[in-house]
Amino acid sequence: MSPEFLGDRVGAFIYAIGSMLVTAHGNRLEFYMTDAINPVFVSNAARNIEKATWILSQRQNRNGEPLLFSNEISEEGSNLSFAVEFGKIVARLDLLTQMLDERYRRIGLNYAQSLLFLNFLPVQ
Repeated sequence: MSPEFLGDRVGAFIYAIGSMLVTAHGNRLEFYMTDAINPVFVSNAARNIEKATWILSQRQNRNGEPLLFSNEISEEGSNLSFAVEFGKIVARLDLLTQMLDERYRRIGLNYAQSLLFLNFLPVQ
């Protein structure tokens, strides 16, 4: 998002976000029940998308015009469709992070309870 960049900003922006999301999911495009995803990386990806959308709305050229048109707030009206769509992506990544954290918490809790209570097996 540099003013000196003369290439396709939209393509570069979308490619960077897509590449980051694939990397955060362990460079995998297919998932199975036994696969493990690091919740820290997914959470970091969500924060990076928040920062990227802020950069998208704030970066301007020398004339004060946005480098990419995303959201519009003017006297004629408001169009916040980009903010809404990127907000949905961030929300889904945050939900996935919470689910992954819960999975590891439950595994640890079950292990600790099995050690603590020393469950006896039935003899008859």
